[in-house]
Amino acid sequence: MHDNKSHPLLSQLEDAVALQSMSNQQLNDVADEVRDVLCTLLEERSAHFASNLGVVELCLALHSTFDFRHDRLIWDTGHQIYPHKLVTGRYNQFMSIRTKSGLMGYPNPVESDYDLFMTGHAGASVSTVLGLSSGDDILGQDDRRAVAVIGDGAFPSGMVYEALNNAAHLDIPVIVILNDNKMSICPRVGGVASYFDRLRTNPIYTGLKTGVSEVLNKVPVFGDPAERFLQQVKEGVKAGLHGGMMFEEMGFKYFGPIDGHKIGLLKKYLKMVRDIDGPVMLHVITEKGHGYEPAQSDPVYFHS
Repeated sequence: MHDNKSHPLLSQLEDAVALQSMSNQQLNDVADEVRDVLCTLLEERSAHFASNLGVVELCLALHSTFDFRHDRLIWDTGHQIYPHKLVTGRYNQFMSIRTKSGLMGYPNPVESDYDLFMTGHAGASVSTVLGLSSGDDILGQDDRRAVAVIGDGAFPSGMVYEALNNAAHLDIPVIVILNDNKMSICPRVGGVASYFDRLRTNPIYTGLKTGVSEVLNKVPVFGDPAERFLQQVKEGVKAGLHGGMMFEEMGFKYFGPIDGHKIGLLKKYLKMVRDIDGPVMLHVITEKGHGYEPAQSDPVYFHS
């Protein structure tokens, strides 16, 4: 149990859908409360700490943009699911996590309808959401979205590229969130890791994009349809500056990389990709251990 007075917003969350009515400032306050709970847990027992600190804002942005009672969310590997558990009605049971008869440290459908599968190994999330979206397509349920959150460490898995290839061929709505924290438990190697490094360190991403964004943001728009159209054009130009040609060539619309710790920015892009009728990838840059300096300095030590 927690002292609910310490977490006035989080303790009142009976269902994640309540996040949709919160302002960005309130969501940032919830993020602070989530991190406080995670730090309290660390004082008591070992946990997957750094990886969970890194996805707090992403988790809140996802739940405030989508309704995952209707849409579907898959966390690849699953060990970064703690913030998700805290905002989906398990706050009062959270301190039992990874104890006998307590909450699992991974997704568990027995605990919540928000946990679709009992995942545990890396690389299966994209195939899973492709299967879900294919089923929706067959049933004519084109108002549902399936989202996979997968880290850059799991991304080189061959199963991922098989799923990406099939998703592009089927051309159905599949949303892949590439959670890029620049590491897995061990150093990443190979061509995919090098490609992500180039995307992150591209001088266009780190410098020129700021000036272009400032110019594009000054473009006036009039009327709702025109505003939506021009906004898509502006975002398309910005996204094009950032790279991602490998994924575009595979048939995905690619956006990013963007800061994965800015809730307002995340919501803006998530709303945009939600409305795209086809496979789309959003590349977000996060930091393992974000908000807790010891874990930021040594994310491997605080991994579990």
